[in-house]
Amino acid sequence: MKKSPAIILLLLTLAGVLAPLCAAPDRFERTKTRIDALLNHRLKPDPLPAKPANPFLFTGSGALFAVKNDGTTTPANTPPVVPDTTPNAVMSDEQILAFCVSRIRIGGQVMRGERAHLLINSATYKDGDLIPVKANAEIVYYVKVVRISPGEVVFGYNDVFVTFPLKN
Repeated sequence: MKKSPAIILLLLTLAGVLAPLCAAPDRFERTKTRIDALLNHRLKPDPLPAKPANPFLFTGSGALFAVKNDGTTTPANTPPVVPDTTPNAVMSDEQILAFCVSRIRIGGQVMRGERAHLLINSATYKDGDLIPVKANAEIVYYVKVVRISPGEVVFGYNDVFVTFPLKN
């Protein structure tokens, strides 16, 4: 009979020790929820779209093929088709200019004194300068910077000119 209070006391002691162990997962549940809310987008990011948007695509008005020296104009919404540049290919001036301008990277605009300069293909150019554009290993075209305005730049090749808007 004296053993039954000892057993009861032992069971109560074990119950007191085991109760906090069973409650331990609930104790950190709020912390785990907060961690998931803060870091879940990093640990389990949303999948990328199947066809991501092109960040280098210019969606503005684009080039405006405008005036030749003989007074004729080329429609602004139909740029010329640029063929492959092979040594035997014969291209018009419009096609050569479109090909060259598509390979020009404008990095920014710089003011030196009173003249505006453009950073093009990691070099600076001002009005009247010629930009060398390699078509392939054998052919190099030279595109002229005709005019640099605060909002646009005009490139030219022979008698053909193209106007590009500049981002501010």
